[in-house]
Amino acid sequence: MSRLPPGEDLALRAAIAFVWGATGLLVLHPGYRQVGGGYLDALGLPRALMVATCAAEVLLAGVVLARPFGRRLALLQAGAMLAFTAILAVHEPMLLVDPFGRLSKNLPMLACIAAVALGREEGFSPRLAAILRVGVALPWLTEGLLPKILFPQPVELAVVAASPLSFGPPRAFLAGLGALQVLSFFGALLLRGAWLRACLAVQAAALVALPLLVSMALPELWWHPFGPLTKNVPILVGTLVVLRRVGR
Repeated sequence: MSRLPPGEDLALRAAIAFVWGATGLLVLHPGYRQVGGGYLDALGLPRALMVATCAAEVLLAGVVLARPFGRRLALLQAGAMLAFTAILAVHEPMLLVDPFGRLSKNLPMLACIAAVALGREEGFSPRLAAILRVGVALPWLTEGLLPKILFPQPVELAVVAASPLSFGPPRAFLAGLGALQVLSFFGALLLRGAWLRACLAVQAAALVALPLLVSMALPELWWHPFGPLTKNVPILVGTLVVLRRVGR
């Protein structure tokens, strides 16, 4: 049976497990419980559900990290994420265009989960390569087009206005940054050779730098129950796997 190389498989599983584990363990932070409890109250659900769900997520992190997984565990993870996303999107539709990807970053994580499951069956096949490449590119489209160009929001405009790296009117700067992100999305899909490697390398660096810059203004994003910053880890690892592959 063809499989992903052990290093790539482990890196992707570790990144996925990190998100599950962080989402579960961060319930120990009072800020996490305050935000999560508010959503449960609004949905008419008991707060005890938060503790039970977090315990299950920590357990899931251990299972994901322990060994390569196939379709059953992939479907379990995908089902949980899609159900969570659908419930929150119906309750608060603006989360779909959140500037920090509270829900939209579930898409690249789903791509990483699919890559691990497919890799166990068919190795780094063209289908797996396409899923992973599109998946890790999507955040540049969703976070560039939606919150920065079409639906700019006060919280991100305030972050831009306070940043020493921005210049000009915050809305114009934000729109320009969004345009660059959209171009980056298409570059990651359409470029080839050295240009593609350069594009992916810039994206990987940005996945490290941007959360650090944002968290200087909004440190609470690190312990938010929807994981807007912790979900950057599988996006970064997936990007590095794609970069390694196209560099061959």
